[in-house]
Amino acid sequence: MLIESLKNNRKGNISILALVSVIFIAFLFLLVFDLCQIFVARENTKNSSDAASLAVAQNLVFFESKNLKEIAQKVVKKNNCILVDCIYDYDEVVVIAEEKLNFILISKFTSKYNRVQSISKTKVIYPWDRRFGFCKYYKFDYKNH
Repeated sequence: MLIESLKNNRKGNISILALVSVIFIAFLFLLVFDLCQIFVARENTKNSSDAASLAVAQNLVFFESKNLKEIAQKVVKKNNCILVDCIYDYDEVVVIAEEKLNFILISKFTSKYNRVQSISKTKVIYPWDRRFGFCKYYKFDYKNH
């Protein structure tokens, strides 16, 4: 009788171990899925911020300085991201893009607002820059003798 009861207990232990293993693998799968969302969102935000900063820089080169933030907004929106900021001047463009994440497992342990941001910085180089040599420059040096 004692041997038969031990055999029955072992079968129950294996089913509990199988249940715990399945639950652990499910949590691990959900965690991996959430982490993959982070990498995909990072790639999306990086691509959208790069594209927006290049589009704004191109318009600056052609002296089309109207509605530059709207252009950046359109480019970022095409990549399903949000434009956080677009800062530009004569020599440089900085674009910050953001994507909100909807986690399955991680959101249970963190705040409701999870996001990934990317910043792209583009230096504007004009065709008349000295590096290209398209324009002649004269340097005058005044020396007192």
